[in-house]
Amino acid sequence: MSISKPELIDTPGVHLERQGALCFITLDRPATRNSFDLAMGLALRDAVRALVANPPRVVVLRSSSEHFMVGGDVHHFDALLNVSKAACAQELEQLISAVNEAVIGLTSLPCPVLGLISGSAAGFGMSLALACDILIAAENANFILAYSAIGATPDGGGTWHLARHLGLHRAMAIALLNSKVDATQARDIGLVAEVVETCELQLAGQVMAQRLANGAASAQAGIKRLLREGLNTDLRTALEAEKKSFIEMSATADFAEGVSAFCQRRKARFGVSV
Repeated sequence: MSISKPELIDTPGVHLERQGALCFITLDRPATRNSFDLAMGLALRDAVRALVANPPRVVVLRSSSEHFMVGGDVHHFDALLNVSKAACAQELEQLISAVNEAVIGLTSLPCPVLGLISGSAAGFGMSLALACDILIAAENANFILAYSAIGATPDGGGTWHLARHLGLHRAMAIALLNSKVDATQARDIGLVAEVVETCELQLAGQVMAQRLANGAASAQAGIKRLLREGLNTDLRTALEAEKKSFIEMSATADFAEGVSAFCQRRKARFGVSV
């Protein structure tokens, strides 16, 4: 499946395009396997800002080439060793703040964020993938944090998400040992929802994105909020949040359509079809 010309934002390294109810963020720095520098970090932040300002029904995060993202541009980090420690810290502060804002934006969007992972998702590439709500991996995909290999610690929420996905001890092993997780292993341990043939990744992503876009938007937003907030709360608080959300959903057009469709034994027609 070809990737169409961007319509909204077209900056070096990151493209944002809207196709009906779907928005696509495409990482596009193939010469460096999508390793990111300050310019790409700022472009990703700006793309997510645009989505936060005008959320679509579904966001799809993908790469234009073989690899999803191999992390930070280590050659750029090497150049920073030749400047003062203060100047190095200042640029890293700007870079990490930009990607942190992007991660927070993706996780706080009311719509589902679907990640399509091919090739390597390393370093911040793995952190960025983990910020998505659902992941589909190509057969050639692999995940590795890799930070300690260069004497660094993870960023972009990698430690936060990994421990919550896999539990503390498995997350420790992956992070401390720089263990590479292939696509099949990622599916088996619950990091990805589906593994497909590499050549079918874009099509599989389009199909799932359309399925999500045809769902009940209000319910999806509520489910995403409840699941993410529930990671950091006690059962009593979670139960109250679920009760409040269910009552709010009962007043929506989606709820009325879903109940009517069930009683009439037909398929519900939610939202905008794509």
